[in-house]
Amino acid sequence: MSPAARGAPTLSDRLTALARATDLAEGRLDDAAVAAARTVLDRAAERRSLSADHTVVGFFGATGSGKSSLFNAVLGRDVARTAARRPTTAEPLAAVWGEAGSEPLLDWLGVAQRHHAETPLPAPAAGGAGGPGCGNGSPAPRPPSGPAG
Repeated sequence: MSPAARGAPTLSDRLTALARATDLAEGRLDDAAVAAARTVLDRAAERRSLSADHTVVGFFGATGSGKSSLFNAVLGRDVARTAARRPTTAEPLAAVWGEAGSEPLLDWLGVAQRHHAETPLPAPAAGGAGGPGCGNGSPAPRPPSGPAG
């Protein structure tokens, strides 16, 4: 269920509130704090102007925790290099489904390595989130052979 459907504030609501608070803080709070809030507003506006059709998902964790293996499992093929040597991944890697319009966004994010997936991800099963290992009856992906990245 979306935040709006639950009655929670949307991103637009939150940015509007931050803009109002920033305007009210002008001359009352530390200039550095006001400038930092304006930077957040500027970056959010810039990001939103790049592509509303692309969702960015990141995998974050400690070195050697399996982020590259998870990336490969989601993609369904070995794209990210995995190895016992740490660290294995030195820069971000993107997988893109429906690449039209993604280039400016990935440039803005600083993602140079890009894999353009030929086949779309499977549609979610009825009544579930969909995908492997999501509790909808689909089998979990098999772990990759060899050391995890």
